[in-house]
Amino acid sequence: MKVEKLKNILNNLPKDQNIQIVTGEKWLPEQLVSTELDNNLLFLEFDNAPDEGEQAIEARGFVEHEVELLRQRLGQIVEQSDDPSQLLDALTGFFVVGHEATSAEFIEMLEQMQPNDDTLVHSA
Repeated sequence: MKVEKLKNILNNLPKDQNIQIVTGEKWLPEQLVSTELDNNLLFLEFDNAPDEGEQAIEARGFVEHEVELLRQRLGQIVEQSDDPSQLLDALTGFFVVGHEATSAEFIEMLEQMQPNDDTLVHSA
């Protein structure tokens, strides 16, 4: 695609929304992290992670915006916990579910959680 066509598309987007440029699947978008102009080619770098099946031993890991989601959900767990025992149960549930699910399944579950959702506490 020529840059002029991309500019027209970008100019027609709603200006009152905080829209991010992504690629990949809708359930696992990969965000634009940098660009590089090389002569007449504009290279876009996304925070893509390897596929689940590409690694036999290790999970695919998490990309930058997924790590931020993990931090947000852990922060919510800490804020909602009234006592150390409750916090320990919630964090244990968080890690057990994260260990048993694939990276993509875990992130999808975290994205679907509401701020006051106690799903992880009951999973432990």
